Amino acid sequence: MKIAMVGNPNVGKTSLLNALTGGDFSVGNFPGVTVEKKEGKGLIGGKPVTFVDLPGIYSFQTESLDEKVARDYLKNEKPDLILNVVNALNLERNLYLTLQLTEFGIPMIVVLNMIDEAEKEGIRIDAERLSEILGVPVVKTSAVRGVGIEELKREILKGGRVPRAFRGSLEDIIRTAEKIAREVTVAEKPEKSEIEEAFDEVFMDKHLGIPIFLSFMWMMFVFTYSVAQPLNDLLSITFDAMASYIASFDGWFFSMLGNGVVAGVGSVLSFVPNIAFLFLFLSMLELSGYMPRAVFLVDGFMSRFGLNGRAVIPLIMGFGCNVPAILATRSIEDRKVRIATALINPFMSCSARLPIYVLFAGVFFPKMGSVVIMSMYLIGVLIALTSALILRKTLLKGESEFIMELLPYMLPNLKELWIMTWSRTKHFIQKAGTVILAMSVVVWYITTYPGGSIEESYAAMLGKAIQPIFSPMGWSWELVLALISGFVAKEVVVATIGVLNIDIRSIMTPHQAFAYMLFTLLYMPCVATIAAIRAEIGAKWAAFAVIFSFSVAYVIALIATGVGLWL
Repeated sequence: MKIAMVGNPNVGKTSLLNALTGGDFSVGNFPGVTVEKKEGKGLIGGKPVTFVDLPGIYSFQTESLDEKVARDYLKNEKPDLILNVVNALNLERNLYLTLQLTEFGIPMIVVLNMIDEAEKEGIRIDAERLSEILGVPVVKTSAVRGVGIEELKREILKGGRVPRAFRGSLEDIIRTAEKIAREVTVAEKPEKSEIEEAFDEVFMDKHLGIPIFLSFMWMMFVFTYSVAQPLNDLLSITFDAMASYIASFDGWFFSMLGNGVVAGVGSVLSFVPNIAFLFLFLSMLELSGYMPRAVFLVDGFMSRFGLNGRAVIPLIMGFGCNVPAILATRSIEDRKVRIATALINPFMSCSARLPIYVLFAGVFFPKMGSVVIMSMYLIGVLIALTSALILRKTLLKGESEFIMELLPYMLPNLKELWIMTWSRTKHFIQKAGTVILAMSVVVWYITTYPGGSIEESYAAMLGKAIQPIFSPMGWSWELVLALISGFVAKEVVVATIGVLNIDIRSIMTPHQAFAYMLFTLLYMPCVATIAAIRAEIGAKWAAFAVIFSFSVAYVIALIATGVGLWL
């Protein structure tokens, strides 16, 4: 049995998928496009069921890639059942999509999710009456708390029902959605609570809102750097000891295992606490309901740079990983804004760069590490917005609009907080176990052969050949080689420094180190990010992104070096 899960963004489809499958789902892409596809398998009443979580959409009226993928899947794949997941907090807007789904003629079940939050807000929905109107079963659930899941499973086994078809013009569908919502909502949503109003007055104030947002970001970086540092140091010492012990045995295999695999991968894995704390903090902001308000708050500011509020979401996601952030730009309907957002996204400092910052800040700026690290993020944002303005004034001229729903404030659910933090951290660890492991072996090989020493190795030849380009910054060939390896994945910069056993304190000054950090922030996106850009907006723009980002990085690093020497 194949079930398509369809709904607006942020209605809890992933949480429901977790509840129905026990978290056993895989993430990939739909064939031929880069749109993310979550697919989970489970047994319901002994019957194997496959759930396909389609991209979150508001309607089938626009031409966004997400909507095209969802429409094509429902038309061509013909799933046995549609689970239409609806946010019970905003029934009217969600029903607009529900009514359009009835035209496909596929059996359907409407899932009123977040029903507990709706009832807290004073919203009472007559599920039986809604079921009569639509002609399909309606089940109330709270996916994060497991409410209504067993009832939903029973309805799934029954196969749902083909809904009554609602057809008409856009205005007809909107009016019908409004009418149904009024009829089945037996208690209107009250005014905001005094606490929620007080929060909004402060968090969304035009004068205080942005400083508060920056304060939260500052707290995040202090939390990420200071709290995680003891664990970081412990892991670093442990991996260094393991690498030295393994490499002490004779033979190339032990040398590769110790100096290559353990030293390289270990130098990156030692930063897992920093990464985990970063994702924990971001997840708390998202689940609490604050992040959408921060996005809405900066929309006016973003419009000055030719972007809109929708562009903020991929940019914020870029703090985690640029690849899913690039993929998230597909929700931006304006093609020129989408291209501009994809091109500037690599300037947002992804989690893979954090190990580089922590390493250099800890060595060269131990008393002000948090300040230096946050400066990297702020500079990245500044360069990204400046680049967006230039692009929108030259190659990508045009105007755009923005609409966004503000969800209520909620106390983050610990289970959801854990799932979100762990899934993101796991992705980082998986990269360390695959790409970085492979690159660590490659770096070990080119630093060992053909001469047996680093000075006579392939790495030395490559680094010394390219080093003159970076001679104005005063970086050694070893540091240049680390930059080259970082093209595969930014974490590999730290891995390369670990494999080469570079004593950065002895070969760099603090201002050179700061310039090096800036360069790693801004220079060419990693291979995976370039592939995502190519898939989303084309090979021409992917090539442009490589050339543009390298040029910007070089100029900024050169300026930083000059200013450092002058000071």
